[in-house]
Amino acid sequence: MKKWTEGWVHLSMRGALRNAGFDLIAGEFPGGSDHELYPLNVTDPALARDGSPDPRRHSSGELIPDIVALKGRTLIVGEAKVHFDVPDRDKLMYLLTERKDHFKLAIEKFATERRRKDLMPVDTLHIIPVLIFTDVRKSPAPALGVSHLILSSDGTVRCDGPLKGYFN
Repeated sequence: MKKWTEGWVHLSMRGALRNAGFDLIAGEFPGGSDHELYPLNVTDPALARDGSPDPRRHSSGELIPDIVALKGRTLIVGEAKVHFDVPDRDKLMYLLTERKDHFKLAIEKFATERRRKDLMPVDTLHIIPVLIFTDVRKSPAPALGVSHLILSSDGTVRCDGPLKGYFN
């Protein structure tokens, strides 16, 4: 049986998304290091007014999803842990409800800076929050509108929720 770590979850998640035809857009490995993807920094524009190129100076209220991936006009925004994590679910819901305007601004800025025309116009994207975790522990059913991407040590992937049809 595989000894899961957050790092292994992130590697497995990326492989599962690619295998399902998703293009990885942005992400951040545990600990904030990533040599493959740029992070999507969702900041509060009221705090970051000076146009500084260094978003870390405006980290108060900053949110960075673990993974952002695109297939067609479906954009998934994911948080990954070894086990189902209530704070990750809450972070996703907060990001895509109360901070949705900031999220959309971050996507627009990211699309412009990284020349990702496929993300535009942002209002035409179907955004789905996804919690990614392993099958080591039993987890609750997904909340309405949220998907669960569940990884197994044998390499299989199960998806519950709106993304279920993407992973067969």
